[in-house]
Amino acid sequence: MSSFEDGLAVTRIVTTAPMLGYFPVAAHFKLFDALVELGTPATSEDILEAYKRRLPAGENAGSAPGLALIKDTLFAMTGLGLVDSEADNVYSPNGLTKHLVAHPPALHGGIHFSTEMMLAATFLFPMLKATDFEYPFRECETPMQYAHKLMGNEEYSKKHTYSIMSEEGRMDSFNSFMVGKFFNGPSSTERLQKLQYDLEAVLESAPPTATKMVDIGGGRGEMLLQFKEAFPQLQDKDLVVEEFNDDLGDVPGITQVQWNFKDESSPQPIKGALIYHLAHVLHNLPDLDAVRLLQRISEAMEPHSRILIHELARSKDLALLHAAMMVLFGGRERTPEEFRKLAGAAGLRVTFEAFPPFGDGLIELMKPGVEVSLCRDATDG
Repeated sequence: MSSFEDGLAVTRIVTTAPMLGYFPVAAHFKLFDALVELGTPATSEDILEAYKRRLPAGENAGSAPGLALIKDTLFAMTGLGLVDSEADNVYSPNGLTKHLVAHPPALHGGIHFSTEMMLAATFLFPMLKATDFEYPFRECETPMQYAHKLMGNEEYSKKHTYSIMSEEGRMDSFNSFMVGKFFNGPSSTERLQKLQYDLEAVLESAPPTATKMVDIGGGRGEMLLQFKEAFPQLQDKDLVVEEFNDDLGDVPGITQVQWNFKDESSPQPIKGALIYHLAHVLHNLPDLDAVRLLQRISEAMEPHSRILIHELARSKDLALLHAAMMVLFGGRERTPEEFRKLAGAAGLRVTFEAFPPFGDGLIELMKPGVEVSLCRDATDG
């Protein structure tokens, strides 16, 4: 039997997409910043004037958006709960508004979930119908590529989602999101300590000539810089970030290397590193691609080397992220057992694993024949 309350709940869930479409507009015109800076209830006219005052010297105020767009954007943000409204056309910041301003990575995350994610999700069902419901998706044959194909952009319809984002100048914003995501958590060093992974013992075991850490797909090197802060003996040459694109600019404190693991003619450039980090990389990949990446890293590993996988364990709370990975990349969130199967298929052995109730888990992979990890498996006793 249906009820008014259930109907209202359903309405709130399935009708957010149009309001989310206005989120990038609010971010572009810094409406959240204006509300926080004003600090008091303000009309859309007040907020538009505040935007005009922030325009760089010499820029024509005529380039400012029209009042109707500002009104509707703020109205949509109240519908999402990101802004409060005491009366018609009167707005004020709430805790979520202040969080978006104080933690810029969350703003960038909102932009991406309301652009790339929305675009791909819109074409999910049309693509399934057109392919007689073929599923799961392949990495470069997702609703994202299908969307561009139907929109007449043949070039993008054949490219990986990250390549599309790079060509559109979107990777700088995406990397800003990845630095802090939607909220601050414990540092990487603190997280490994809580998981009872003895990183200090691993570092002490390294051969003197080995590169200590390689972070594959490590963006701006946030994780490696956190480790460097905790272990000041680590030098720039010990810490390598590998990325497929060169949009990152110079990052002091680390060494940057380009590597496209999809290019079979390009082997892993750092041989025999102590640790190869994969942080939120495997969930971008279908199973076969994930196995191939592990194999390609394994080809460069020595007996002392290990791969550390930093990923969330699949749970009902991660349904949103699982769906996002699927529609953008053909990837997925995985259970601990599924990670073990990937390792086995790649010819590697799980030597440590720990999955907390909340936050990233950790899996250590080494080549067969290694006696034991230096770290206590948090799943033991």
